[in-house]
Amino acid sequence: MVEITQIEAGPFDSNIFLVKDNGSAVLIDTGSGFYNKAVEESINRSLDGCKLMGIVLTHEHFDHSGGAKYLMEIFSLPLYCSPECARAMREADPNLTGSFLFGAHMEPIMDIEEIGPELKINGLEFDVHLTPGHAPGLVCLIERSGKHLFCGDLVFCDGGVGRWDLPGGDLSLLRESIERSRKWDVSSLYPGHGRYETKDPKGQIELANRMLSSF
Repeated sequence: MVEITQIEAGPFDSNIFLVKDNGSAVLIDTGSGFYNKAVEESINRSLDGCKLMGIVLTHEHFDHSGGAKYLMEIFSLPLYCSPECARAMREADPNLTGSFLFGAHMEPIMDIEEIGPELKINGLEFDVHLTPGHAPGLVCLIERSGKHLFCGDLVFCDGGVGRWDLPGGDLSLLRESIERSRKWDVSSLYPGHGRYETKDPKGQIELANRMLSSF
């Protein structure tokens, strides 16, 4: 049975989730890197005997990806993300990664596994949906066995959506991406910021869609 743990992080970090099943684990997003040691320690406490097999980025923004290089090296892990995200990470683009907003410098990451419509890491399997609008490389991941949705900054609980005014953002693409998300069969919603929802994820997506319709 899949177990999902939220990793303790700092105030500038995205949500970080550890997904475990049958002795294997995958980390979804890494935070900014400002609190790497605390994140590392939280991961070690949460593994509970599972072997960490990889890092998956929902998108390229610094608050989600800035810790990737450190965690890749510390845990000897491969990094997975969309081709669009990979391009920004290899170039360490300060605009597309948004590192300039944090006064931070990103080091390029060249060794990246680009993912398509599905991702399999040991026993963990995900359907992958490219959902641009907030960022060109944003993907939503649906863990297949439990239908758990990891949506990055596409939508948030209680009516929020990802901002579209950053470099690479596009309101019309965001509308299209959220419209597609309304059709997905999911049992829970794990967004990139704020609380997560395990009872009515579809209701939260609909609430976000209604909020966006006012713009």
